[in-house]
Formats: sequence, structure tokens, C-alpha cells
Amino acid sequence: MKIKLITTIMMALFLGGMLIASVAAQPMKPLRCESSIYVDWDAGVWKGTVTGDISGSITITPGVASYPGATEHFFETWVIKTTIGSIWGFDEGVWSFMNFKWITNGRVTGANGTWTYLVGCKMHTSGTTSPFLGPGYPLTGVGTMTIIPGSHG
Repeated sequence: MKIKLITTIMMALFLGGMLIASVAAQPMKPLRCESSIYVDWDAGVWKGTVTGDISGSITITPGVASYPGATEHFFETWVIKTTIGSIWGFDEGVWSFMNFKWITNGRVTGANGTWTYLVGCKMHTSGTTSPFLGPGYPLTGVGTMTIIPGSHG
């Protein structure tokens, strides 16, 4: 009887340990946030805010772009500043002059504070802008950003 009790306890401890190990091995969930941005024509950048799993200010600096047809293919860098650290990276994407939607894919290239574990992670954004009326006219956008922890490489 004593051996059965010890065997049962050992089995329970083993299964409990396996359950804890499998939960710990699960990848972290994607960080999702909403963005609200506008073009600062004088500075030549997009500025705005992100809210959600990451909350703070964002600055997006346009890089090289090309304009095949009714789309813009672009490269940009970005920085998010929060109260617990900053995150920065790059993305490449496409923006449509027809429906004013954009989509990008990129990576986190640096971070500090609480966010250092995100360095190297993949990121994705999508959203919509107001109609482009030309340089100097108000241009705003809303969208989502997702950073996927554990997506290094």
C-alpha cells in the first residue's frame, strides 16, 4: 500500500512538472496595438500614437520609395517611445492610391528598457490613410501593428 501511494505521488509530481514545462515552452503571444498617425510635412515624417499591448508615441521616417502604377512601394524606419523603454525597427510595404490602404512587414532592430526581448522579432502593420491630396495637405492614417515575440531569425 505504501509503495502504491509513493508511486501515485511520484506520478502526480512528474505529470505536474510536464504540464508546467509545456506551458513555459509556449511562445509568447503577439503584441498588438492600434496606431493613429499624421504626416508632419515640415519634419518629413509621420508622427502619432500607438495604444494596446504597446502604448506610446511613434515616429516613422520614410526612406526609398518607388511608384509603379497606382501604388507606392516604400521602405521606412520607425521608433516607438514608451514610459518603460523604446523600440525601433524597419519595414517595407505597399500603399494604394486607389483605396488608400497600406500593408508592411519588417523587423525590430533595437530596443531598450522592458522591450529588449523584442530585438530581431518580426512585425507587421496594415491600415488606411485619408485621401492623398498632395504635399502640404493633411494626411492621416489609422492601423494596427503586430510584433511577434520569438520570431527571431
